[in-house]
Amino acid sequence: MSKSKTLDVYYKNMHVGTLAEMLDKRVAFQYDREWIQTGFPISPFSLKLSGEVFIPDASSRDCFRGLFGVFSDSLPDSWGELLLDRYLSSIGINRDSVSILDRLAYIGTSGMGALEYVPSKNTDYDVIGSKLKFDEIAKECNELLSSKPSDKIDVLYRLGGSSGGTRPKVFIKDQGKEWIVKFPAKTDPSNSGKREYDYSLCAKKCGIIMTETQLVSSTICEGYFKTERFDRQNGEKIFTISFAGILEADFRAPSCDYETFMKLTMSLTKDNYADKEQLFKIMCFNVMTHNRDDHTKNFSFRYTDDHGWRLAPAYDLTYSDTYWGEHTTSVNGKGKDILDDDLICVGTSSGIKESTCRDIIRSIRENTQDLSMYNT
Repeated sequence: MSKSKTLDVYYKNMHVGTLAEMLDKRVAFQYDREWIQTGFPISPFSLKLSGEVFIPDASSRDCFRGLFGVFSDSLPDSWGELLLDRYLSSIGINRDSVSILDRLAYIGTSGMGALEYVPSKNTDYDVIGSKLKFDEIAKECNELLSSKPSDKIDVLYRLGGSSGGTRPKVFIKDQGKEWIVKFPAKTDPSNSGKREYDYSLCAKKCGIIMTETQLVSSTICEGYFKTERFDRQNGEKIFTISFAGILEADFRAPSCDYETFMKLTMSLTKDNYADKEQLFKIMCFNVMTHNRDDHTKNFSFRYTDDHGWRLAPAYDLTYSDTYWGEHTTSVNGKGKDILDDDLICVGTSSGIKESTCRDIIRSIRENTQDLSMYNT
């Protein structure tokens, strides 16, 4: 197949700019002239509003496949990428013949966040009328993860081919809202959906802002975790960018400290106190509930014309480990054996009073005791 060499980027039907693949596989970007006059910098540190041609660092080929982080955010992670590769194979296209711009074109208008890519290679699909039940989807996902053929690959791709994360998931519309439903990965226990649901209820009790969550009933496990998408609101797409995308930081390896996250939040939100306190609560919650997969793609910002940059609601809060046995994001320079004093140091250095830090720590410790059954 012929590979795309350029791709236009849109936001709410406005032309943001153009991506162009270079000979060394890096992808340059240039803003549209009108966007420079009326828009906002879609990546405030890497892509400031100007007419220059932006070229990512050479390291982007390893971390972001030659893209700037904000565009890499639009690409699916391992599960969605697996679906796309299997889908392409099913229609006779070799994955090695597909360029990175082609992959963005297959995402087209269906990616996370609000950026859209034209010309798009994706097609509309009736996710409501797909007729597959959740237990059937879980079975098909398990077959796919076991490298077995699936005659539902087209349906699975349309339902979840643009999704992030490693766990199988689908996007659905229900109750007038847009949702993500997650299914167990091969290494997950059968209660992983119930566990993440319990974590979400506990997090909300701790004062952590999350979107609505539900537990979908199942006849083969304790249920599937269902969460409302924070990048969709009242039928509109909300511009989002992950911490990984904005910092150009590799989310697959330890690369940041929560102190860096705090500084980034203070800079982007103009030192919004509520957002700083939210981030502090999430940090404490992650430490106290053994959520060690707290990498740079599991935190995001949203941008709206009314409120500017704000911390996005929390997500992916559940029991998790890393093969090196430490938090992916360190706390006061430490990946394990983290003390209250380490948490307080991060909080006070960002302007939160020590007494407030201690009150939050005490409250979260009390409210997370019910999750101890998952930490043994």
